[in-house]
Amino acid sequence: MSYSWFRVVALTLAAVVVTGCSKPETPQEVAAEFWQAMSEKDADTVADLSTLAAAPAFDSYARDWSDIVPDFGRVVIDDREATIVTRLPAEDGVPGERREVNTYLVERGGDWLVDYDRTGEAIMNPSPFAGLIGEMNRLGDRLTASFGQSSDDLSHQMDAIAREFEAYSNQTQRRAEQAMEEYGQALRGLMEELEKSIEEALEDNQRAPERDRSAALQRTAADLNRSSGRLDEPDFDAFADSSRALAEAGAHFSRLSDDTFKSYKRTWDAKLDEITERTRAFFEELHGSG
Repeated sequence: MSYSWFRVVALTLAAVVVTGCSKPETPQEVAAEFWQAMSEKDADTVADLSTLAAAPAFDSYARDWSDIVPDFGRVVIDDREATIVTRLPAEDGVPGERREVNTYLVERGGDWLVDYDRTGEAIMNPSPFAGLIGEMNRLGDRLTASFGQSSDDLSHQMDAIAREFEAYSNQTQRRAEQAMEEYGQALRGLMEELEKSIEEALEDNQRAPERDRSAALQRTAADLNRSSGRLDEPDFDAFADSSRALAEAGAHFSRLSDDTFKSYKRTWDAKLDEITERTRAFFEELHGSG
């Protein structure tokens, strides 16, 4: 009996040791442990989890990170690089205020490491566009999540963001406006393709059940046409209206019966996915404008 008990204890301790010694594998895990080490001033662990050459070079980014608990947002993994939106307590800010920065990571030898210098540069020399980028990131998360938000709510947010443009340099505005123009053109083209496909489906399915055929799909096509037309001169309000139209289109597609418009529904779902990816790319491009 005592031997069996000893074996259980030994195995439990071994499991704890193995678990405690396991290295973080994903970019998210590495970033979380990196910032934990930063808060504990653990230079050795920071060096292990980052591109920092050696522990003696640890400078804490010239700031005291004691007891900080960051929030993590969007994760973008591009081949051997990753970016994680990281919300940290604002230095000399009001209690509860958070500042949004990026934690940059690179993959080396199969392991993800925080890019120590690049992350530090983003923290110590923030872009003057950082506040606006934070708002855009949050809006981008909502837009790409489901296209299901209230158009009024989105319009209010986009109007607020548009006002912030006035506070930034002309060069920064020009880069952002170019990204908006390109996204607006791409979004309009995709919405027009979706509208055309719906109209073709209506023509090909004259005998569809009334609940599917009715005026609902026709209204969807007309709404997409009207909303895409606003993208001739793209602004955040036009984007909000487009997201509402797409949300309603997606909701209607999901209510179609299994057999009616089956092949078209696959095409429409794929087109919505394409629009979602293009929207993500737009917000990433805006992020780089700063």
